[in-house]
Amino acid sequence: MLLELHIKNFALIEDLEIQFEEGLNILSGETGAGKSILIDALSGILGERMTTDIIRTGADRSILEGVFDITKQMRIKKILDDSGIDCEDDVLFIRRVLHSTGKGQCFINSTQIPLSKLKEISNYLVDIHGQNEHHSITKISRHRELLDSFAGHNNLVEEINAIYKQLSDLQEKIALSEIDEKEKQRRIEYLNFAINEIKSANLSIDEDKNLKEESTILSNAEKLFAEINNASSLMNDDEGAIQKLKRIEHSLSAISDYDSKILQTLEGIKETLYTLEDASQFLKDYEKNIDFSPSRLDEVEKRLSIIQNLKKKYGNSIEEILEYLSNAKEELDGITSADEMMASLKEEYTNTIKDAKETALKLSQKRKLAAEKLEMGVMSELTDLGMPGAVFRISIKREISPDGLIESDNKKYVLYPHGIDRVEYLLSANKGEELRELKRVASGGEMSRIMLAIKKVILSFDLVESLVFDEVDAGIGGKIAQIVGKKLKSLAANRQVLVVTHLPQIAAMSNLHLSVRKGNNNGRITTEIKKLNRDERIIEIARMLAGEKITDITMKHAEEMINLTNLE
Repeated sequence: MLLELHIKNFALIEDLEIQFEEGLNILSGETGAGKSILIDALSGILGERMTTDIIRTGADRSILEGVFDITKQMRIKKILDDSGIDCEDDVLFIRRVLHSTGKGQCFINSTQIPLSKLKEISNYLVDIHGQNEHHSITKISRHRELLDSFAGHNNLVEEINAIYKQLSDLQEKIALSEIDEKEKQRRIEYLNFAINEIKSANLSIDEDKNLKEESTILSNAEKLFAEINNASSLMNDDEGAIQKLKRIEHSLSAISDYDSKILQTLEGIKETLYTLEDASQFLKDYEKNIDFSPSRLDEVEKRLSIIQNLKKKYGNSIEEILEYLSNAKEELDGITSADEMMASLKEEYTNTIKDAKETALKLSQKRKLAAEKLEMGVMSELTDLGMPGAVFRISIKREISPDGLIESDNKKYVLYPHGIDRVEYLLSANKGEELRELKRVASGGEMSRIMLAIKKVILSFDLVESLVFDEVDAGIGGKIAQIVGKKLKSLAANRQVLVVTHLPQIAAMSNLHLSVRKGNNNGRITTEIKKLNRDERIIEIARMLAGEKITDITMKHAEEMINLTNLE
């Protein structure tokens, strides 16, 4: 449910914050006050295209923010969870920013997201119907979803979707297994060669690092010997560091009893002497073990060359080469046992096709039965809504293809993730006209009434909690306007409904009435909005009845309309 809108620097709006409520929310105001701008802003929040010309003159960016309660929206919660987006207290914050440079940003709960993800989520937030629609009713993919929701067989839809995925996985496995014999033999020969080459190298982890260190030492053996020999001599000669330190130790030992400070220094010198003696022994041992063997250096270099050659073929490290060996063995085992595996896969595929056929045909039959009921319900509602000559039909077709997976009635039908049916709503708005796509035949006001009729029929199953109707009152009045108002009121008992209207009959039904008007800020026109109390509602409805010349009779009529609404 939509809780709040915050609009900044959008068209005529400088800075506007609006709170909405449950039930029927009415937006009224004179033509040009900015009602359509509010709908455009909401459409922008929901992911519709925005251009820089909507940025208020003088501003460098436009900011649109919406706050939604998604407590009951399990599908949205799943999308957020799958996308790694946190949503505390079931409150969703959407923020859309458009800069004057044309660059745009979308955020959900402070996480930046692509526009495509925003549109995916907004499909289940709000349906907007009217002159600037975010309307699902024109999206053919939503036609099937609405029909399935009405029929209440989503379990079958989920079942056929799972079977479709299973078939896709099996097809991929079978395709990978169906290598022609020449290619299979070539692959077997290559894998055997790679396995033997890697195994014969008898690699060990970190071997290359250890060999490189050894190569460096062997290549510099003479220099190592000379410098270590020199260092050892400087330590151990009669005038070397160790002998000098021993003499210093002897001298300080003779006087250490006289002053404790000398004793502390003496201890430090002894520690240094022990360290030097250990170092001296290390250098002597190292000197003895220096290898001058050119043959060993040649062995190390050859071994490094073998490892480098394997890295070029099978991986950038010994770990990767050994992993390649493991994968090659696994693939070879898979190819050599492919015949047995293929037979098993094909048997499973055949059985899964049978399951798909049974489920798809069952689902298709249920859709046809549900479509008849939905057609009748919508036609009845359209008659009440002032479209008695309209004909509403639900087209359910199947795509025939020689490659179709589902065979029935000597025909092969294409299988989709949702079954074998292509569902589309068709309309003849006036008697005698042919049935056509909704978006081609219906005006803005008609589209709103069609959606109102559909929503009224499938109310308890629909996934979207907030509905917006713009121009729902186009071309109607009198009794029909009263009926439309009652249906909107009835619809709002279980959904949040926002209606932009010029009709007092509809406005009188409101739970919340917002007045949209033009204001003036430092000589610039702005759009302002005001929440009306009861007395202000009476005045606004009187204005809608009589225009600017409001009389006592008009005021009384307006009050009676509100009172009658509360009694019904």
